[in-house]
Amino acid sequence: MKLRIPATIEIDQQGLQELRALLDMLASEESSVEPVASRGDSRVDLPPRWRMVEERHGVTYTWGGDHDVYDPFRIYAAEISSGAVRLAIGRCERTRTFGQDRIYYIVVSIGPEGGMRAISEFLAADDYAETHEVIAIIKGRGGSGRQFDRPEELPSVYADWSTVTYRDRVDYPGSYLKQALVCSEQDHETMLNHSLAQIQLRHLDA
Repeated sequence: MKLRIPATIEIDQQGLQELRALLDMLASEESSVEPVASRGDSRVDLPPRWRMVEERHGVTYTWGGDHDVYDPFRIYAAEISSGAVRLAIGRCERTRTFGQDRIYYIVVSIGPEGGMRAISEFLAADDYAETHEVIAIIKGRGGSGRQFDRPEELPSVYADWSTVTYRDRVDYPGSYLKQALVCSEQDHETMLNHSLAQIQLRHLDA
């Protein structure tokens, strides 16, 4: 059983000033607390799903001194708040990368006129033959193409994914001591979402 008893509280002018000061302090502390990010990062807009819209073979692309031939080259589409986006995943092989021939998956952004821009690359891990896992360096430190050291905090979007130190999965002299994303080569959604996050975090769409 609950009882409500009306009451009147009387305070003098000094008490009123102290009460106002307390309320101002609480309001200031509340406004200084950063909101908890939802899935991902407040700057990252990921789609609910991707759909494959086209598959090509023998697609060529030259970047960073590499002339790649992608087979297959699968194009995916999705909708985010800013509109439609298209990314493609191309599979290729490069010789003698970190001591051995390795499979690569290159994710490229496809513009409205069909132009391509490489966004991220997923390299076969040392134990690829057993795990079929691939690894990609995480960039975007300070909104740029800089990489993240350990134990620097990653953008919150990466909390949902498996991250490691790159050299833990690609152990070779000169391999990176940077943070990286690792996933199955069949996990196209993670590969696409990582690449879309990279576009937004690094302002590659500007």
